[in-house]
Amino acid sequence: MENNLKSAIEQIQSRIDIVEIIGGYIPLKKTGASYKGLCPFHQEKTPSFIVSQTKQIYHCFGCSKGGDVINFVMEYEKVDFIESLKILAQKAGVKLPAIGSSDYAKKASAANFLYRINEMAVSYYHAILIGSAKAGQGREYLKSRGIDAQTADKFKLGFAPNAWDSLLQYAGGKSIKHESLEKAGLAIIGKDQKPYDRFRNRIIFPIFDINSKPVGFGARVLDDSMPKYINSPETEVYIKGRHLYGLNLAAGEVRRQNEIIIVEGYLDMIIPFQAGIQNIVATLGTALTIEQINLIRRYTGNTVMLYDADEAGEAASLRSLDILIGEGLNVKIAKLPKGFDPDTYVRKKSAAEFRLIVSSAKGLFDYKIEILLSKYGTKSSEAKAQIISEMLPTIKRIENAVLKSDYIKKLSQRLSVDESAVLAELKKIKLDYIKSAISDSPVKTMQGVARTAEKIIAALLMEDADIARRIKNEFSIEDFRDIRIRGVIKYAFELMDKDRQPTPARLMHYMQREDANEFICYILAEVETIIDRDKTVEDCIKWLKADNIRFKKEDLTRQIKEAENLGKEQEVMELVREFNSLSLPSTSPRSEPAGRHGV
Repeated sequence: MENNLKSAIEQIQSRIDIVEIIGGYIPLKKTGASYKGLCPFHQEKTPSFIVSQTKQIYHCFGCSKGGDVINFVMEYEKVDFIESLKILAQKAGVKLPAIGSSDYAKKASAANFLYRINEMAVSYYHAILIGSAKAGQGREYLKSRGIDAQTADKFKLGFAPNAWDSLLQYAGGKSIKHESLEKAGLAIIGKDQKPYDRFRNRIIFPIFDINSKPVGFGARVLDDSMPKYINSPETEVYIKGRHLYGLNLAAGEVRRQNEIIIVEGYLDMIIPFQAGIQNIVATLGTALTIEQINLIRRYTGNTVMLYDADEAGEAASLRSLDILIGEGLNVKIAKLPKGFDPDTYVRKKSAAEFRLIVSSAKGLFDYKIEILLSKYGTKSSEAKAQIISEMLPTIKRIENAVLKSDYIKKLSQRLSVDESAVLAELKKIKLDYIKSAISDSPVKTMQGVARTAEKIIAALLMEDADIARRIKNEFSIEDFRDIRIRGVIKYAFELMDKDRQPTPARLMHYMQREDANEFICYILAEVETIIDRDKTVEDCIKWLKADNIRFKKEDLTRQIKEAENLGKEQEVMELVREFNSLSLPSTSPRSEPAGRHGV
């Protein structure tokens, strides 16, 4: 009986050495237990591309790309999953089964089908904008916003006619059913169970992934009526937190300039890009996510946030600031004059003046302290304490000890507060998912960003079957609060339920997500230097258990207060009993370890 595809994949992985395969594409040099070379996916002079023979994975510390041998061939040869398998199967002497019925092929086929539906919609809307009398107002609107025909073509801008079923009729003429448009988020089923177009009488902004495949759409009205923008719902190919608008066009310039400018809206990205500022991207209506930051890190470690000069813009900057810092990026913030956004500033001033704004971007300390000083002032001790309490979580996230020390000194000087007092407050700060997990174990020597007990546990679980069994016995999926770690643990436990060890390669193909591949390689690289793994695991387990109990107690405290306010005495008593039943492990780590995250 012919092997199924999963079995064939495991045969390929067992017969092929990733060092031999990658070494056939690029020069590799043995360094310690691993192999090192210049990354083939971004320009670099100092090698940061590591291949692990024991783990059979690769990881670049420069652009964050990573995966197993199948992922490498996909990336390097620019082929899809199935083609990569065929290449490697031939090298390994493995006969692949019929691909058509496999889960992998079905998933790839479903995604490709949605891409084709989206491509059809992109072409239709763009053709309407360019040549139809129905789009006269749309063309006038774009002209009024300063967008020329060449830019409209580059971004494949379109126009949705003022009709309920324009796209539905066009798709029907191509034998595409309304169910397919609904699945792609392009059609909606009404209360009468009849389908209608999602986008009507709007400018269409297609959203492309980094490989220039259309994944979704944004749509803007021609006037100031509300809602101004409507967007595609999330689909199998579109999760807005994983994409950055315009990155497919800006990536090359971002890499060349080694800096990325981040703005909020479609036009805020398009107008500067048209004016020659082409290392610019836009978020898609959300605060920056880890997935978007991982995309950025492929091309640069330097970011300039450029949001509107109003309270909402400042709040958006500050929300994104801490997550960027926590992930190790060098962050600056540029502020436009009041009444301007990037779109209007470039049109009413000039691209040169826009560049001056960007070049004068402030570092994170100066930007945040100015906002807080204007908000609270420094006349009272309470105001100073509030500023310190809001500055310290940001400073805490900085990995570089010299920078951190310098910011503490600056903060104390700006507020005329003794530096030792600021340091004392810093030690009290606890950060979600960025806690100092271990104090006395060899983990101190690890390098990286946002190192936590959860990451260490997840990494070691992939490398050691005994550790994996112990973690599964002692923890539930909900005990892991970092959403990325929780995803890895969930799939690891599912593999173990099928009596299969959750090796890195198995997890990557079981999860079937590029961002998961990169994250798995990243956390595995984080634990590369651990020597005493048994001691490390013990420390991590103690910390995680203690942290979960603290978290539960904080939640119970909140529930008790709410029940007290509502006068629910019986509920209060039950919650208090539950609170008192919780106790920290007898050998739990100190609440504030003096380990690798101390100043």
